[in-house]
Amino acid sequence: MKTRLRRLMTLCLCLVLLGTSAAFPQKLLAESPSASDIMNAVFDTPYRHTLQSDYASIHRSTLSEWTDTVWQNDVLDAKVTVGAGSQPLEQAAIRSSDFINGKHRISAENIDIRWLQETLANIGSAQPEAPVAAYPDVIHRSGTTRIEAGQLKSAWVSLTIPKDAVCGVYTGTLEVTAAGQPPITLTLTFEVLDLAAPDPQEGVTQVELWQHPYTTARYYAVAPFSEEHKNYLLDQLSEYAKMGGRGVIATIVEEAWNHQSYDSDPSMIHWTKTADGSFSFDYTDFDQWIELAIQAGVLDPQTGRGQIKAYSIAPWGNIVTVYDETSGTSQRLTLTPGSEEWRTAWTAFLEDFMRHTLEKGWFDLTYIAMDEREMEVLQPCVDLIEGIRSEAGKSFKISSAMNYSSGDDYAFLDRIDDISVSLINVNEQSDAMRNLAQHRQEQGLLTTIYTCTGQYPSAYTISDMADTAWTMWYTMKQGTDGFLRWSWDGWNEDPLTDVSYRTFEPGDPWLIYPAERDSADESFYESPRYKMLKQGIRDVNKAKFLQSLSAESETAVTQLVQSLKRPKMKINRYGSATYARSSDRELVQSEVLRMREGLNDIAKTYLQARVIPVTGVELRTSSITLRVGKNTQISLEPLPYNANPVTWQFRSQDETIASVNETGLISAKAPGRTMITVQCEENDQIQMEISLNILDLSQAPRKRAAVSPDLKTRISEILQAAIAESHS
Repeated sequence: MKTRLRRLMTLCLCLVLLGTSAAFPQKLLAESPSASDIMNAVFDTPYRHTLQSDYASIHRSTLSEWTDTVWQNDVLDAKVTVGAGSQPLEQAAIRSSDFINGKHRISAENIDIRWLQETLANIGSAQPEAPVAAYPDVIHRSGTTRIEAGQLKSAWVSLTIPKDAVCGVYTGTLEVTAAGQPPITLTLTFEVLDLAAPDPQEGVTQVELWQHPYTTARYYAVAPFSEEHKNYLLDQLSEYAKMGGRGVIATIVEEAWNHQSYDSDPSMIHWTKTADGSFSFDYTDFDQWIELAIQAGVLDPQTGRGQIKAYSIAPWGNIVTVYDETSGTSQRLTLTPGSEEWRTAWTAFLEDFMRHTLEKGWFDLTYIAMDEREMEVLQPCVDLIEGIRSEAGKSFKISSAMNYSSGDDYAFLDRIDDISVSLINVNEQSDAMRNLAQHRQEQGLLTTIYTCTGQYPSAYTISDMADTAWTMWYTMKQGTDGFLRWSWDGWNEDPLTDVSYRTFEPGDPWLIYPAERDSADESFYESPRYKMLKQGIRDVNKAKFLQSLSAESETAVTQLVQSLKRPKMKINRYGSATYARSSDRELVQSEVLRMREGLNDIAKTYLQARVIPVTGVELRTSSITLRVGKNTQISLEPLPYNANPVTWQFRSQDETIASVNETGLISAKAPGRTMITVQCEENDQIQMEISLNILDLSQAPRKRAAVSPDLKTRISEILQAAIAESHS
């Protein structure tokens, strides 16, 4: 015991004498792994997937620093990729420091780092023989993970910027560790601009992602609208509200889309044909669903926020399932729009539905909706909906997603309150979409662009993440109110394992993933493509906000967005929509980056010209002691901190004792005492004094003697011998 104590005391003495900055050979502390075993960790683009086939390029990468520009109330997204050598990595983890900007900091508590999990994807559309590959499309869990030998694993980094963050440049580190490996330090630097990004919930951009609540019930094996089911749905809807989602999808007939998805879409409203031939309706599921959406914040009947989209008066296949009291069976009625039988059934429904939504206070939010139906179907539907009115003379609003281009004829479309036009039907070489959107905005009508299967750019598992961000910028270029995506959570059997499906490109029916069925702390996982969609929504909201601040900013943003380029697409040999050439793929990412950089440049120009009167000054100290021949910088901050313009004037009362230049740098010249006056040029009421005490060199405290090189060598030898003895 005494021997061990002596060794410990020897080690401590050596460390004290050498100082904590002394470097020791790694072999003294542990056996160094061979070069082929060493872990690699680098920053990586968040705009496309990093596959296992990218191992060689990641291994060559030395990207240890990442820079970005953000606003207050914003989110910074980044990606780190870690590679294992010839041995697996155990207990791999990424930990963040705080982020420092002078005396200001953004806490590491604001960062969320999650490992990406791979899922299999058939790269075709309705092509079972298409190749299957693993895509890291699930932003899974934080903490530690195992990385197999010769494999990559990426982690998604999301840093939330507080609304009250002080502007300036912040720097922090991400430390990547694994058992038996030397840690790797990556540096994350970002500038926070002195502008607060609008909350997505309060932004002016319309977002609608179609929900499939019965799919959630099937996946988790819970009864529809049981308490367990509601808990899952509330978590998903709360996230949907937070990202800016406004459209809530309610099915009013069975299989409104003729069972195109993995799961059926049951009706939330149950139709009954009574013995006397009339219809009655049960709203139990519908009411619970809408109440959940209100609780989550997607809908707010008091303020008029959000929309209830009731699908569909024109279901695919024109089938309406009703329970027949006389026979005691369910019957599938074929009701062709415009027919007498169709008119009778739907008049009964619309009248009763109007009564019910008025009683609930939901009528003004409710739209009777149709999806991709022909004009000869839309016409009788619109006529019937407009013809049924409340006592106040109001009819239901109308919504339609459509593969349609109207040219200059707006008469019929003006009768539809909310239309969404497929991206593939937007002609890049024409102003038709912009003109239509502008006309409808003048009429107080909604217009969006939607993407789905068969389109590029889009939002499939196999898509680059830049695609969803680009799509948001394109909705702004076309002057529309926002974006619609046909599916938010339409999962197949087990998407955490394999996203392939009999139709559509893989992952087309969802943007979020379910958690494991036995998970106790997670109810869903985000995907990288969803993260970049949210980035696009935030950026477009920022762009629109910047347009509102000044005429100069409005012009600059408009010119920037109108310069956005659109890539060309093709259908690959397996039926999936994709980029026509590799240059089109690169174009999407480069255009997103160009839009973001341009937006921030415009924001900086605006901030430089913005006038915020200065009202005070905060000095770090009101007295300074300095030795002759030394310099020090006056540290001060205007109040408010973002005052602009601010010009400080500095004056020494006795230049023979100390001088001060125009930047506030004090130079000590001779022993004595004097005062430095600080005054604000823009506000002569702001004046402070700093007392100076200049010391003679003889009064300066003595420096500690340095350890000689010979002594350092001797101490190092003693240390090595002590460690060797402790290992024997």
